[in-house]
Order: sequence, then structure tokens, then C-alpha cells
Amino acid sequence: MREIAERAGVETSPIERPRPRDRRADLLHDFFTLCHTELHSDAGAQARAYLQRRGLPAGAIDHAGLGVVPGELSTKKALQAAGYTGLEVAQSGVLADARWPGRLCGAWHDEAARVRTLWARTLEDEASPNSRYLYLRGASRAALPPYGLSYVLNQPPPARRELVLVEGLFDVHQLRSRGADNVAALGGTGVRAQTFERLARLGFERVTLCLDRDGPGRAATARAVEQAARAAQSPAILVVDPEALTPEKDPDALVREHGLDSWLDVLSAKECGVTWRACELLGEINPDTDRAIRREALRRAGVWLGTLAPRLAIEQEDAVRAVAERCGYSPPAVERAFQARFWRQATRADRTPETRAVSDLTRAL
Repeated sequence: MREIAERAGVETSPIERPRPRDRRADLLHDFFTLCHTELHSDAGAQARAYLQRRGLPAGAIDHAGLGVVPGELSTKKALQAAGYTGLEVAQSGVLADARWPGRLCGAWHDEAARVRTLWARTLEDEASPNSRYLYLRGASRAALPPYGLSYVLNQPPPARRELVLVEGLFDVHQLRSRGADNVAALGGTGVRAQTFERLARLGFERVTLCLDRDGPGRAATARAVEQAARAAQSPAILVVDPEALTPEKDPDALVREHGLDSWLDVLSAKECGVTWRACELLGEINPDTDRAIRREALRRAGVWLGTLAPRLAIEQEDAVRAVAERCGYSPPAVERAFQARFWRQATRADRTPETRAVSDLTRAL
């Protein structure tokens, strides 16, 4: 940056100016360092045994990016010895939940690799889903990038053009421990259009969705494709149909039971996200289905395809061909019907008020 600025004749003194420290991020970083140390102490024996039962290779546990939450008293003493005040420790939230000590934990970073929040998982598999994962109080995850993305961003640019998004946090650690480095997690079933815009700005060219093989995972895959389509810019979106994980529920279980090669086989079955979503809207339709049902299914697909931005015109054309074949009609006929019935109205409705006003004025002139 300094060399570019000098060549352009731009003052470089702002680059030299030290940035103010982010005390909260520093505290969370130091807290997670304590957790990492705890995992490899005698107090972490139960957690290490749990990780081995979960299938992490023994040699990978040391570098898995995980920790165990120490007790409240030892945490407070260590952080205060590191120079943090009692108020800073209290406001950080690391001592806010008495259920945290003894749990497995991980750090959620931003793009600059600063710790912004943490999660803590119980070692009891039979625990209620509502209490299995706990998150740091007072630290929102809404504006954060996918979990584990900072690790991917540390890879050389050619190695990080494609990203795989999974659902569960532990999926990332399981896959990474076996050599799959281009993986990040949503940490749930929700994702916003801004996430795909952020990934595009960071240089990712393709994003593959591989979410859990259950009802919520399938619904989340559909919503994610729709959010990517709504984004002002987005990497190309590909989808692994959740059924490709059969007989397992998620990538964690897949690689644990069948190895990394099974994961690579699953990824090889990915398809265009727009085509997948359009066909998903058809339901269990085939050319032999009742004509009225087929036409209603086509209507659902046509309405959604009509909302796509011009940047997705090629994906739209491929999807039209796929839904036409599923319903037993010719692609040209389906495309003409979509254009006449759905796309003109959808295109006009999706334009901004300013664009519509200019268009109306042009026609009036």
C-alpha cells in the first residue's frame, strides 16, 4: 500500500499512524487463548475424549481451533493479570453465563481475524437443541461473516476462489481437520443478501451450499439461493441437494463415517442454485402428472424466475429448460409463456421507482 501510494503521489502518513487498540477484541482473543490452553491441560481431558469420539483425528485436535472454557475464578484472575479491569471483564460477557465453564468453545472472527464473539457447546450429545450451543451475551452475529471465513481468507487467492457454506459450526472443524480448507458455516439456517455481497467483494467466484439433510436444511438452502439472487452482486451460487448426504444428516457425520472422499463425491454433484431452486418449486412433478397440477407448478417456477436480476439471465435460461423438461413441455414454449404471463410484470415491479419514472417519461416523450 505504501509503494502504491508513493507512486500515485498520495500522502502516506495516515498509513504510518497506529490504529487505536480494540480492547474488547483483545480481551476476547486473550480469553480464547486461555480456552485453548485449558483444552490441552488436565482439565480438558474430557473435551479431548469427546472430540475423539466425534471423529477428529488425534493429531488434528491440537490445531483444530477449539478450546474449553475455564472456571470463572481462574478466568477472572488471568484476564486481570493481563491488564484488563474488572469492568472490562464484566462487560465482555465471558463470565455472564454460569453454564459456560467446561464446555467446548470456538471463536468467531471478522474478516480481519479479530474475535467478535464465541460459542460454547455442551459435551453431552443428549442435551436439548436449545441449550446445546450457547453464544456470548451482548455480541450479535448478524453483521459477521460466515464462521471460519477468516481462516479461508488466509489462503493464497487461487485457493480461495470457491467457498463451501455448511450449516453447523462443528462441520467446519471436522472438515478442516481432514484437509478441506475452503469451508465456512452459517451457524444456523439464516443468511442475508449482504453476506453474498460481502463474499463477492472479498473475491470469491463460486459459493456452494451444502446444508443439512432435514426439513430446515432444505428450506434454508432455498432461502439462501433466493437471498443470493436478491443481492446486488454475488458469487455464482451452486447447490448440493441435501439428499446427496444420504444416509447421513450433515457433512460432519458424512466425513466421520465415510471419510473425506465421500465429501468430495458429494461436492462433485453440485448444480446451479437457480436451476435447483426452480425445480424445487415444482415439487414431485413429472411429465405424467395431471396437466392442471403441472401448469400450477410451472406458474410457481415462472413467477420466481421472473424476479431474477439481468445478471442471472444465463442461469434463468438453464432453469427454464430444466423445468420445461420436468413438466413435459418444450423449453421455447415455456419461455414464451413465462415472458408473456410473468416476466414483464415482475420486471416492472422489481425496478426502482426512479427507474420506472425515467422509463415512463421516455415513453411519454
